Amino acid sequence: MNVSRMGFLKSALSALGFGASGAWRVFAAPPGWKPPKNPNLVFGAVSDTHLAAAALSGKPRKGWIHTYFRNALSYFRDQNVDAVVHCGDLAHRGMISELQYHANVWKNVFPGNRAPDGHVVEKLFVNGNHDTDGWGYGSNWAPRVYPDPAERAKHVLSPNMAGHWERIWGEPFREVWHKEVKGYHFFGRHHGVSEAKFAALVKAEAAKAGLLKSARPFFMLSHKRPSSALLKALRPCRNAVGFFGHWHHSCVDWNAIYFFKGASFPNVQVPSCEPRGSGALGAVARLPPVLPGVPVEGQENVGKTRQGYLVRVYDDMLVISRREFGVGGSLGPDWIMPLGRYKPHPLSFGELAKRIGEPQFRDGAKLGVEKGGDGITLSIPLADANPESRVYAYDVKIAGADEPVSRRVFAVGCNLPAGREPNGGVTKMFVPAVTLPCGDLLAVSVTPYSSLGTKGRPISALF
Repeated sequence: MNVSRMGFLKSALSALGFGASGAWRVFAAPPGWKPPKNPNLVFGAVSDTHLAAAALSGKPRKGWIHTYFRNALSYFRDQNVDAVVHCGDLAHRGMISELQYHANVWKNVFPGNRAPDGHVVEKLFVNGNHDTDGWGYGSNWAPRVYPDPAERAKHVLSPNMAGHWERIWGEPFREVWHKEVKGYHFFGRHHGVSEAKFAALVKAEAAKAGLLKSARPFFMLSHKRPSSALLKALRPCRNAVGFFGHWHHSCVDWNAIYFFKGASFPNVQVPSCEPRGSGALGAVARLPPVLPGVPVEGQENVGKTRQGYLVRVYDDMLVISRREFGVGGSLGPDWIMPLGRYKPHPLSFGELAKRIGEPQFRDGAKLGVEKGGDGITLSIPLADANPESRVYAYDVKIAGADEPVSRRVFAVGCNLPAGREPNGGVTKMFVPAVTLPCGDLLAVSVTPYSSLGTKGRPISALF
């Protein structure tokens, strides 16, 4: 830990209104805060772009690769990155053409693997289960479409992944690999490769490079999140930071930062940048479950978000900017990850919950209740009074003469940049009459929740 640099950070945050006691253990950048110097390293991170080519033509669906992956790479280029991470599932059906289209876009944005100023931009890519198995996680999709093995080998990556990877990307294919970028070390594991083999490489190369005795971070990349056995094997690697994909969880959800049991270092889930977006929401138990089958106006916009990170590396911290590459824009305050050995870590869930606060409705916010369509429609105003704690879901309780009814629903547009929510951020929720409690007078109460489960003050209405 560089004490003088951390002291500078504490002073800067104190000047912006943060108290002195433990205030430097922040997880979100305060408004107006900027790191005190240029970063040592900048890299972009995306995952699960899932280009799906038509089975027989091999052509991509209209606009997919040329929209979102290109948007991400163009943004990274404009931020003058030193490298780009991809955590796998480039090809949706495991087809050669799908991987090739990614390479075509890469070569267009970074010709000769170089940025506009001429410096080399390193590819830090691992493949995923869709690259190796195709659609269906190892189903018989490819044999059904290409029953002849010789013909199938002309279209599908898996019979010769190494050969196709080397030809398309112009670099050797290694099941586990180690690359150094501007003095920072990255370790990658392709999908399906033995975790024991990966752990052996990391420990051997980290020891050789002196990383286990250094405060400088190093990075481990994989498609799926590490198993408990791998985390146990890598326990000496306390200054590591893991990045993985696969789960498509939105990075608007603070639960995208993981501290697995037995892990000595944080792991960050890289969200999906595919056309269908990052839609696996509410999968973590800290958020009250959202009931399925509840029609909500604009609910389809919850998942349609194409996301990634810009990561800036400093002597004593990482600054992770969360970006959206569909409509474009920031997905909230930067995550500041102080480097070093902390207990508890400032990004652990308990610490996050203390600092994220509660989402709140604005003063005077009104809950709308309207009868019609054999039920009632609730119009829930956007709970945006606390910009540091973005609303993620609403808990709706309806009380009458008998047992109250409870419903939970995602806030409309919660995965899009603030200000880009559809319908002005008003979440409309229809509750069928047959599910309402009995009584001539119903009391409706709506409580806003953050993704970490912190909750604000409810608003209510009588109907």
